[in-house]
Amino acid sequence: MRAFFCIPIKPDTASSIGRIARDVRERSGMRASWVRAQNYHVTLRFLGEIDPLLTVELERIGRRAAERIEPFPLSLDRLGAFPSPESARVLWIGGDAPPAFHGLASSLRHELGRLGFPAERDAAVAHVTLARIKGRPDPDLPRLLDECRPARGLPVSADRLILMESVLMPDGPAYTPLFAVRLAGAKTDAG
Repeated sequence: MRAFFCIPIKPDTASSIGRIARDVRERSGMRASWVRAQNYHVTLRFLGEIDPLLTVELERIGRRAAERIEPFPLSLDRLGAFPSPESARVLWIGGDAPPAFHGLASSLRHELGRLGFPAERDAAVAHVTLARIKGRPDPDLPRLLDECRPARGLPVSADRLILMESVLMPDGPAYTPLFAVRLAGAKTDAG
């Protein structure tokens, strides 16, 4: 099964992200696979294909990583593209990540390395994927990303870490949470 660790996005923030994505989509001439709002998340580590039996050990790893990090805010205040707006393959909304985000990503990287997962080439970037571009990007994409960015940062409250299963479907991936662990000191939904 395909899996990844992520920080979930609350529905009100997902709705705001969706409006921005629609604006970019309507104003660009690109062929792209657009992410549905219910699938928005901040990826911490994509694991790829894993043995389902690893889930138990991955939960232990997630708990060890989460117990070291206090909940933290993220602000999604800019639009970007990987590898660059001029040669975009992935569109995203993101922002500067606080040290806690990098600490959580680093802790996961360390724990996953001990389990035999290869190190990632690049440092984790705090972002939510909006679309995967098929074909050539719109030549006006750099301007569009600047014009469509949010007027104010969209808030993400990082208080839990989720291991998500990703099943590829004809109309886009379907995500199922396999487990969630709260960050250190995070309050439960009841208080």
